[in-house]
Amino acid sequence: MESITEIRKLLDRFYLGETSLEEEKILQEYFSSASIAEELMPDRDLFRSLDNASDSVAVPESLNQKILDVIDRQEKKVVRTRRISVFSLSGLAAGLLVVIALYVGYFRDDSPGLLASNQMTDTYEDPMDAYEEARRTLAYVSAKLNTGTSELEHVKKASKATSDPLKSLSKINKGSKELSLLGQLQRVERFERQ
Repeated sequence: MESITEIRKLLDRFYLGETSLEEEKILQEYFSSASIAEELMPDRDLFRSLDNASDSVAVPESLNQKILDVIDRQEKKVVRTRRISVFSLSGLAAGLLVVIALYVGYFRDDSPGLLASNQMTDTYEDPMDAYEEARRTLAYVSAKLNTGTSELEHVKKASKATSDPLKSLSKINKGSKELSLLGQLQRVERFERQ
């Protein structure tokens, strides 16, 4: 019979998943006996239920394939939702281009549209003066746009800072799914050995 301290150490290792089959048998025999320490009574109930459950568990032979099929279906669902959003976004962009093309085509100078009555006239006699004024105006607009978009640099940095850890989390999530599958396969192998 094992001492209480050895049983506690084995229990700690059992709950961490580090015990061998022989050590688990030692724990099973201890909790099947009549003399159990009062503080270990909750563990006794657990081991007795495990002892009863181990005889009645039947693992289907196609379990591994079913698990892999479910994982594949879940991955396909994720890919499909991304594709739908890209298609809808491209459709929206195409519709917007059609509207812009119709607008530009309708309001052209050579068409008899709304602007036909408001013919544009030159405001400058010298084309070089017009060119200089247009250049100054465009430089002014460019400077204002640059100051307006410079505030977005913080948003860009924050977005990048949040997207990088999310990529690592998706890798961790995929790895944990594979580890979970591995754990299930190990449990199946243990049941097959018994």
